[in-house]
Amino acid sequence: MQTLLLFLTAILNTPECTGMESIRTEYHNIKTEEQLDHFIDLLEEINCDKAWPYMASVIMQKAQYCILPTSKLKYFQTGKKYLETFIQQNPGSIEGRYVRLLVQSEVPGILGYNHDMVSDSRYIKEHIENSGLPKSYQKLILKNVTKATNNIN
Repeated sequence: MQTLLLFLTAILNTPECTGMESIRTEYHNIKTEEQLDHFIDLLEEINCDKAWPYMASVIMQKAQYCILPTSKLKYFQTGKKYLETFIQQNPGSIEGRYVRLLVQSEVPGILGYNHDMVSDSRYIKEHIENSGLPKSYQKLILKNVTKATNNIN
């Protein structure tokens, strides 16, 4: 956990982003704890501030591999704090809002972390075309946003 926190501090001061394509691809392929750990290693190699939402999300995902409920909650709350801080500092980040939407669509309702789904979905749909993201990633985002928001109603 300490390594993750140090990494997050370091990426805030790194303006250059190489390897975001790998981050975007690998993020959607995480299915096991080993893949999660590999993804964290990849994030550490890339060292990019745009990767912060993805790192925050994987911190939250670490909770599913903990046994103790207190550990689960600690990982979730830490990741949530970092994700919310990133979005507060970067309100126009499509990727930040996208990752938050994905997280909020997957976490149990008892955690009460689903209040931004509608606004994030709307923001993404309205601004994605001018986001500068690769067209293929824009399509994937829109597909996943539609799938996630279909569960709201």
